[in-house]
Amino acid sequence: MAAALAKVRPAKGRKGEIRRPIVPHIDFRVNLGLYAETYAQWRDAAWFPSRVIILGVGHRSRDEFSCLPAGFKTPLGEVEPDHPFHQSLAARCPFPLVRDAQAFQGEHSIEFVVVWLQILRDLFFPDRSFTILPVLCGGLQDFVEKGKPPGSSDPAAVFAKALADLPGANDADTAWVASIDGCHVGPRFQHPFEADEKVRKLVASWEKHLWSLASSETLSEFFQHLSSNSNGFYFDGVGVLHTLLHGQKLRAEVQPTVQWHVPSDQSLVSFSRGLLIPSGS
Repeated sequence: MAAALAKVRPAKGRKGEIRRPIVPHIDFRVNLGLYAETYAQWRDAAWFPSRVIILGVGHRSRDEFSCLPAGFKTPLGEVEPDHPFHQSLAARCPFPLVRDAQAFQGEHSIEFVVVWLQILRDLFFPDRSFTILPVLCGGLQDFVEKGKPPGSSDPAAVFAKALADLPGANDADTAWVASIDGCHVGPRFQHPFEADEKVRKLVASWEKHLWSLASSETLSEFFQHLSSNSNGFYFDGVGVLHTLLHGQKLRAEVQPTVQWHVPSDQSLVSFSRGLLIPSGS
């Protein structure tokens, strides 16, 4: 990982707009360079957060959102949770936040982020410490089917707003990491067809348009596009992006999507890196 970061040429960072990166949680062996390009932005801006809100995909979660005041232990050490932040969030939500604690055990959409944060800190910011607030989000499939986002009174929307409005949530030393992959297509994901060249082009076009709609201002159109095929390409960032886009006035700015295609079983996973930046910037 250190070697991958070293290969990323220093660039002038945008300190005011790098606090909300979009990063995949694909296997490190698939595209280590893409991870490095994402986190190198903090290196180049000489900025490292003291609090990181990690929004990941709940691959084993039964709920649309769950927030647990739990740290993570990796081979590089242990990172503590932000208990006061979680307590403040719990006080603002009229429902339990810890809905499925077991879903956080070994959840790579959180752990991969923690590992990278530890590496970045150890290499470039050894005097800094940070806490995390892990959040797992579901796919909001009921709303995808309807073609519209959750209403303002729905628990998912209430949670998103409460999280965004917490004191300290927009502090200059707080980061929000959207840990998501894109589409999952082919026999490996129980599709009755292969991800051949024609399908890969179709998926790429569909996902490019989806990203163009990933904005607070076009959140309804985002869900309408997902509804066009009932999210049949299994884009797994729906809940994470809804939480951020409903709670804050943001839009996604992503690099071209990468498709990891496995010829042996004709399946693909797509992933992107980018930033969620204030609308209008």
